[in-house]
Amino acid sequence: MRLSLTVVTEKVPLLRSLRYPGFRLYWLGMVATTFGNQMRQVAMLWLVYKLTGSALDLGLVGGVEGAASIVFTLYGGVLADRVDRRRLLILTNFSLFVLLFVLAASALMGVVKMPHLLVFAFLFGAITSIDGPTRQAFFPNLIEDRKDLMNAIALHSTIHQTSRIVGPAIAGLLAAFNPAICFFITSAAYLAMVTAISRIKAGKADRGERGNARASPWEGLKYVLRNPIFSSVIGLVLLNSVFGMSFVYLLPIFAGDILQVDSRGYGLLITFMGMGTLAGVLLGAMLGSFKKKSILLLGGSAFFGLLLILLSFTRQYTGAAMVIAVAGFMQHLYMLTAHTLVQYLVPDNVRGRVMAIYSLVWSLTSLGGLQAGAVANYLGAPEAIAIGGGVVTAFTIFLLIAVPRLRKLDA
Repeated sequence: MRLSLTVVTEKVPLLRSLRYPGFRLYWLGMVATTFGNQMRQVAMLWLVYKLTGSALDLGLVGGVEGAASIVFTLYGGVLADRVDRRRLLILTNFSLFVLLFVLAASALMGVVKMPHLLVFAFLFGAITSIDGPTRQAFFPNLIEDRKDLMNAIALHSTIHQTSRIVGPAIAGLLAAFNPAICFFITSAAYLAMVTAISRIKAGKADRGERGNARASPWEGLKYVLRNPIFSSVIGLVLLNSVFGMSFVYLLPIFAGDILQVDSRGYGLLITFMGMGTLAGVLLGAMLGSFKKKSILLLGGSAFFGLLLILLSFTRQYTGAAMVIAVAGFMQHLYMLTAHTLVQYLVPDNVRGRVMAIYSLVWSLTSLGGLQAGAVANYLGAPEAIAIGGGVVTAFTIFLLIAVPRLRKLDA
């Protein structure tokens, strides 16, 4: 007898949140758009390289897209709280479908130039800055039992981690023929997301709070700062972005100068970190009903910082690879917990703006690379890694002492 999808999702803890039809449709749409976007990024950078061969132009495309995203993200959170989120997602994803289709057709005809790509990058960054907070505000209402929320967020992360491995490899093969192929596939992926969201039954909670929510994006920031739990958790995410994950930017120097390995050895270190990260996501997906979320959050954060300090003293390649794998595991486990706590505790009328702040803070990893590079330039890569780990651990200890409610937090 063939088992129904509902029975399978109830029997397999990793897939528990997929038993909700609305979230299942949304998740499938996320699979399509996330893999498609990975392909889009690879193909677009390759197209820039083929057009100009300039490293500055490569950086400029990423900078324009990132700048547009940073500028408009907080306003995207306001829209997510003010309008029907389901309709807004249909609008943003249909806009991205049209935008990608125009780019694909232009690339296929060979008429696309560097100025066109800069305009595209800006528009893509602006639209996704609205789409991102709206997705974050929309999908929790598709989970009827809140104990499955961490599992749903973990399945989100699983898509991202898998797409980073598979998507670029496929894009590299297709872009060798024509980058337009990747753009057409990504365009179709966003159209699939439109179809998926259109089939989800709209709920009252997905329509925003027109009368109760103020238009200013700074209201979300004020709300976070007034609430010790939110300010502590998001502060921890900020420290992770700027000081914790900054070690990734120093790994080429650490691998070459300290561990004395070539690019293959460096690539394997990244692979080990990816394996650890994926393991953290999978475990998090199965710990959705674990009530002591404070243990996962604060314990994982403190241990992650200590692992970075340990890495800074490691001079053997095998030992460094093991430390990096465990660090990736702990980092994603506690970040997954932080995401779950914010989604679980935030009121729906400010969810869009709070999640916009969360997304903005999470995206500041590039600033971490800047500070880590500056410190490493004066003190050395191992010292910069140790300082980053020390800051994360010290802030975690500070939260343990200063915010008693945080260590008692259950979900």
